[in-house]
This record gives sequence, C-alpha cells and structure tokens, in this order.
Amino acid sequence: MTEEEDRLVEQARAGDRAATEALLSPWRKPLYGYIYRMVNRREDAEDLLQETMVRAIEQIPSFRGEAPFKSWLFGIATHVSLDHLRRKKRWRVETQLEGEARARADPDRMAEVAAMMARPDFSFEIREHIAFCFSCLARSLEPEKQAAIFLKEVLGFTAQEGASMLRCSEPQFRHHLSAARGSMIEAYEGMCQLINKTGACWQCRGLRELAPASNQGPDLVQIEVTPGVPVTPESLFEARLDIVRTADLEEGRARRLHEDFFEAVTCAEEALST
Repeated sequence: MTEEEDRLVEQARAGDRAATEALLSPWRKPLYGYIYRMVNRREDAEDLLQETMVRAIEQIPSFRGEAPFKSWLFGIATHVSLDHLRRKKRWRVETQLEGEARARADPDRMAEVAAMMARPDFSFEIREHIAFCFSCLARSLEPEKQAAIFLKEVLGFTAQEGASMLRCSEPQFRHHLSAARGSMIEAYEGMCQLINKTGACWQCRGLRELAPASNQGPDLVQIEVTPGVPVTPESLFEARLDIVRTADLEEGRARRLHEDFFEAVTCAEEALST
C-alpha cells in the first residue's frame, strides 16, 4: 500500500468516516466492473456493489494489512458475488445462440434492436460484444471457476492472491482456473466463427451489419494471435483475453444494447428453472 493508503486505513479503522469514504471511493468503478461481468445484470451489480461497500465498512476495523487493501476489497466483492451466483442457475453454453434465434423470429424484437442501434449516441463495438460474450459463457461455469478466471486472467491477480480471495489453497485455485480455461476454450472452438470458420455463432458480425453504417464501429474479421506465436486454441484464448481485458463493457458506446441482451438472457435462463 502507499503511505497515503496506509494513513487512510489507520484513520478508517479508528472510525473516521471521511477517511473511509476517501479510501473506498476510488475502488467503486473497478469493483462495479468486476461484479457486473460476474453477475451480468446492472441492477444486481449495483446492489452487490453497495453490499460490498457495507461489508467493507463493517470489516475495516479488523483489517490488519496481511494482504494488499485492493486484494482484501476484491475478496469481499468476490464472496458477495459468489453468494449471489450460488442462488442462481448456471447458464447454458448455447444460451446466446438461442437468444439470437428468438429475436430473429420476432419482428417487433428485431425492430427494437435496430432502433437501439440507430441512436446517434450508439456505436457497435465488436470488442465490447466479445467481452459480453465472454461474460455470458463464463456464467456456464461453477461460481468458483468463474471467479478464478476473472480474478487471474482478466483482473491480473496472482494465483496466490486469487487463492486468498477465494479462501482456498493455491493448488485448488489453479485447478479452478485450469478447469475454467479448458471449458471455455472447448466451447469457443465449437461456437465462435472469429476463431473457427465452422463455428455456429457469428452474432458479433451479424449485429455490426444490422447497425447503420455510421454506427458500425471498427470491424474485426477474426481473432488473431501475437505474430510469431503458434495458432492454437490456447493462444487464441489468450488473444481473446487481451480484448476482454481492455473492452469497456460497463460504460462503452454499445452499453445499452448489452444491458438489454444480458436482461433478456437472464430472464430466459431463469425461466428454465421455474
């Protein structure tokens, strides 16, 4: 921690409300981004962010600095998210494809999507859609595996930090991570046309073509690995992760579209469990 953060932690532990707010405020946006990508619904993410902040305020007196403050805080957010996700049904790998099929069969729904994409403040960004797709597919994993892949591969925490946040051993964390990567790589290989031309899904390219030319954003014909790196399912997954890490899924130009899609997928998947 920085000297300033150390000072604020000591003041917050002593009950200084202004110090507590100054300590937590810079983390609201990154925490929200993490929680949103985990739970895939803005209203839920906002509620869980608030719960994370309440728990952090309650637990600051017991914070002793054994872990970096950032790791401690994201650990709280992780368990708030896991508590939420354990109450939910895991999504199916094919849920996006089914959602697209339902939309294309409904002229009114397609008109709604087209109108949304024609707004002057809208721009379809394929990179944002890839991040949306990643979060949807991650919801097909068990919650601990989902958290492992976001903590390590998207947020950049070490395996040791991730294990501490999940309250498991480092070997167990690495097992969660390996299993998550394997499941997602296999799903992408059979589904995504950006890495496999025989894949079943080309939703990102289809949506771009649906938008007016002025709102289509940059094109992306396929996901490409770093020059000199052999093209394998693993290297393609790493190239996808590079996009996911930097895409502004939470506040990007296509935000309204992806919020709408997340809501539709959530309703469809929850209806299956009733």
